[in-house]
Amino acid sequence: MKEFDPPHTPPVDEGSDRQSAVETVAPSDRVLLQIRETTVIRVLSWVRRALGWLTYGYVTLVAVLLLALEWWGERNWLLSVFLYAPPQIILVPLFILSPLCLAFRWRMLGWHIGTIVLLFFGYMSFRWSSVPPPTAESVSAVTFNFGESSRSQFMGFIENEKPDLIILQDARGRAADLLRKIPGMHASGIGQFVLLSRFPIRQGTLVGNPKIISHAVAARWEVTIQGRDVAIYGVHLPTPRRELSRFIGKRRVIAGLIGYGDRETGFGEYREWIAERIVLAEMLARIFAEEQSPMIVAGDFNTPDHGHIYRLFAAQMTDAFAHAGRGWGLTFPGSTRNPLTLFGPWLRIDYFFSGRGWEPVECRPERGKKSQHKAVFARFEPRPLP
Repeated sequence: MKEFDPPHTPPVDEGSDRQSAVETVAPSDRVLLQIRETTVIRVLSWVRRALGWLTYGYVTLVAVLLLALEWWGERNWLLSVFLYAPPQIILVPLFILSPLCLAFRWRMLGWHIGTIVLLFFGYMSFRWSSVPPPTAESVSAVTFNFGESSRSQFMGFIENEKPDLIILQDARGRAADLLRKIPGMHASGIGQFVLLSRFPIRQGTLVGNPKIISHAVAARWEVTIQGRDVAIYGVHLPTPRRELSRFIGKRRVIAGLIGYGDRETGFGEYREWIAERIVLAEMLARIFAEEQSPMIVAGDFNTPDHGHIYRLFAAQMTDAFAHAGRGWGLTFPGSTRNPLTLFGPWLRIDYFFSGRGWEPVECRPERGKKSQHKAVFARFEPRPLP
């Protein structure tokens, strides 16, 4: 009899069994990346440090830029471009930086908030002045760029305010028509400038110099107010719109900056135009400085309330809004599609200034948004001459 042989079984390979076991593990259960706790702590520390340096650098850059715009302005071509840009554009980096700091270094948000406060309530010249009641000697006035306007909105503003003086720019040939619509006034039209006055107008003339491409930029009237001869100036400095268009698309941007731009605007390069504008402003400021009569100056200066050119005028006259305004006093443009400015204006380029003999006690732009330029109302009190 044969002995019983058990069935043959192949030898077990323990290594191959382990490999099979590993292969049966679901892909979702695999360990793909292992990060040590010390590595995470080190990376977070680096991120926090980087956010701190980015915040300090950003705040420093903003402070330096605002100081340069305020005190240097048009004396540098690049700063002059920034003068006309919405100042809120400076806050754009915060749309990225603030959420990151909120997630990883929230204490840095205090610096971000401080920058916002500095921009809106420091650089943008927020004012909060008390408004005294009118007196029997008060003189009220309105200035307006009539050429880019909503006529119905303007007439409604005039009806509500009932000013004693109305100084208009870009209103050539409108004096007689306005006199019919606003009775009880004296009227004088000189070139593009019109003055409507409840007081007698003795005479008026264009200011011979300065000029831009043979066009006068100011007119002067003599008006008798409460027994005093007062000089009323209307001003309309040239718009920077065409020159600033060099920086909106096209290859003209580079050409204009390096000096090979075309001469369709009368200037070969942007820096040439800025230099001419400074000379123009200096000549006009010299005329105001030499005026001997009590004086009120109003108009579309097409100049922001920062920088070298603005300070030429503000250094020798009283800016009515800076002295007696409320809010930001923005006048241009009346309505926009810019979400950074909440679809409203971002520049103050329409002004009232007063010389000796007058103190502004109230100044504010109209509230409507239909006009490209907002009308500005101001009230003055007479003061003894030195």
